[in-house]
Amino acid sequence: MLNKILIFLSSIFIGFIIFTSAVVAQDTTQSLAFKKNKPFRNNPYFYQPDLSYQILQQFRLVQIANSGDPLAQHELGLRLLTGEGIAADTAMAVYWIKKAASQKLTSALYNYGIMLINGWGTDWNPFAAYENFLKAAESGMSQAQYVVGILHTDNLIVPRDWNKAYYWIKKANEGGYEPAKEVLQELSSKVSVAFKDSVNQDKFKLSLDNFSKDDKSDSKIQPSAGLVFIDFDMLSDSVREISDEMLISDLKHLDLVLVSDSLLIKNDSSLTSFFDNAKIKVLHKLAEDGSHEAQTILGKLYADGNFLRQNKLSAAEYYIRATILDSPRAAYLLWKLIREKDFYITLNDAVQIGDATAQFVWYGLQKLGYDNRLTEKDAIDLLEKSSLQNHIPALIELGFNYFTGKYVKIDRQKGLAYWQQAVKLKSNEAELRIVTSKIFEQDNNYDLKSDISFLEKAESNGSILAQFTLGYCFENGIGVKKNLPDAVKYYRAAAQRGNQFAYKQLKRLYDSLRPPEKAFDVDIIK
Repeated sequence: MLNKILIFLSSIFIGFIIFTSAVVAQDTTQSLAFKKNKPFRNNPYFYQPDLSYQILQQFRLVQIANSGDPLAQHELGLRLLTGEGIAADTAMAVYWIKKAASQKLTSALYNYGIMLINGWGTDWNPFAAYENFLKAAESGMSQAQYVVGILHTDNLIVPRDWNKAYYWIKKANEGGYEPAKEVLQELSSKVSVAFKDSVNQDKFKLSLDNFSKDDKSDSKIQPSAGLVFIDFDMLSDSVREISDEMLISDLKHLDLVLVSDSLLIKNDSSLTSFFDNAKIKVLHKLAEDGSHEAQTILGKLYADGNFLRQNKLSAAEYYIRATILDSPRAAYLLWKLIREKDFYITLNDAVQIGDATAQFVWYGLQKLGYDNRLTEKDAIDLLEKSSLQNHIPALIELGFNYFTGKYVKIDRQKGLAYWQQAVKLKSNEAELRIVTSKIFEQDNNYDLKSDISFLEKAESNGSILAQFTLGYCFENGIGVKKNLPDAVKYYRAAAQRGNQFAYKQLKRLYDSLRPPEKAFDVDIIK
């Protein structure tokens, strides 16, 4: 499943040193564009085509820009954006990059699109961003072709169209844009052989005449891009195996410091890369903080039994917890696991002797619709028995049921009590549930400053619940200053991981700005 979507965008050519200098420089705007000392995760980047303009002194560069030279206008805009040798001013950066884009400078079209889609120094407008990306793509810029291809997959800006997505991603791949290679392989199953043949025969060849020499991609500039998309329909497609490489890729795409510093995953394509007690400990931490990617990997390790002792009930529990958090990978792996001939024998035997994990698992199978042998009452009875043994996943789930009125009569105080009991057992996820309950209840009796800090820390440790809650906070100005681009950023990040609540919020925000043109009507059936 292609379960990711466009996230926050940032700069390639200057690296982290410039991000630091941008913070030091005086920014005369309220934009959040470069006020942090690092970019958001999984980013494609701003593009700088003409390195010779970097050596010009500021005064001379301004003169040339004012004379109407689009390359100078673009370079000046980038310097104003980053604070490179000049006071950072995001609004003026947009002014100059927009002027260069109006003269159809390909790199400026692309960069202006980035600013529009993030609301950097300008109003957030993903539809105007798309139009700029499309012009740059039609001019032959492989980065822009990749963006346009991706935007035809998520059904947010333009209607989902697998043929157009394949066409543009293939163009980007042919242009040497490395991130397009993997996506092209995944898109291949979405289009017909006849269409692929027609593209391979280059019947839709684009003219590259208006892609200027100064605008062509420097071979040294090959960013690791984070333009990815959502596809919630994997299980309705023809069944395919979920490889170790897919699970590792999902975890790497989170771009967490804990992962990069402690797991050291590079080009590994096998879960054997986790065959280390220290790495297993890190996976457990990520899982307990609410990363369904880590939960799914642990489930697979317990199911395979090649390093951890094989335990199908533990595997099922991790898969269930991940599926509750909307992991599409875990949902499929759980379905495969319970079809094994001895699974229910093992499950039943363990339930009979009062095993807390087994009790939680059978409840989970009923909740998720995998098993109809139990009534809802029987399932809740098992969950309560599991919680009486201080089984943390059961306490969290029972707290959720009482707090929301799922399966049981709503009793929010009782729900909070279950979560508080789990917190005493050192459960970060339970503490997060308590914090998010305050947020969504919008209880003004609380000072939410510490709760926002807690959410930000949990999000940085992989919690998808914290991620979409932060989106909700920024959308509604709860505990933070209202900021629509930041809301979109967090909703996107959660949606790319499969969270349908976040995707619905994201779609609603896009719909609020959607132009009337047919090209942007995502309700068109393709």
